[in-house]
Amino acid sequence: MQAAATFAVTVGLMAVMLSAGARAESPVALTVRLYNTAGVPDTTLVAARRAAESILRDIWPAVAFRYCGPRVSLERLIDPCDDSLKPSEVVVRFINAPAFNTTLQPDAFGVSYVVKETNRGWLATVFPDRIDQTASRVGMDRGTLLGLVMAHEVGHLLLGTGYHGATGLMVADWPDALLAREGDAWRFSAFEAAAMREVLASTAG
Repeated sequence: MQAAATFAVTVGLMAVMLSAGARAESPVALTVRLYNTAGVPDTTLVAARRAAESILRDIWPAVAFRYCGPRVSLERLIDPCDDSLKPSEVVVRFINAPAFNTTLQPDAFGVSYVVKETNRGWLATVFPDRIDQTASRVGMDRGTLLGLVMAHEVGHLLLGTGYHGATGLMVADWPDALLAREGDAWRFSAFEAAAMREVLASTAG
């Protein structure tokens, strides 16, 4: 996520956007299954969902979240999530970063798993322990930062792991100075939104 990547629009994404033509809205709504295997506190999880939902609703007004996995609090009901994953669903799981992993960048907040042949994925992992440390250092609400990372990784599931934008939510590097910004600094671009709608519609249809 914070790799030194080239900020360029790939030829594949350009083709996706052009194929969308006049279709401004996708009839397919996104559903996000959340697996809180790191034991993120319920209040933090609610704040993260709200932050991610605010961003994703720019693209899918009917975006939905399902709480799956172990229960963290008595107040939070858990969906069994024992049905098969639908093409319009993605999974975001919370796992503390492994202590030793030579393939994982030391400052990465999350990773997405994308099928090479299709450049489309369904599973993303975010690291709440790293996010907590950064949020505390920069004086940011940790639930809000967790939600931004969630939305960023969902973006990779639809845009590809190699894609990063020049500005906005999909930038590769998130230095402390950038995290202090608010508002439109943390949104998808119009190009990204159109491409994500089209990818989801094509895989779900």
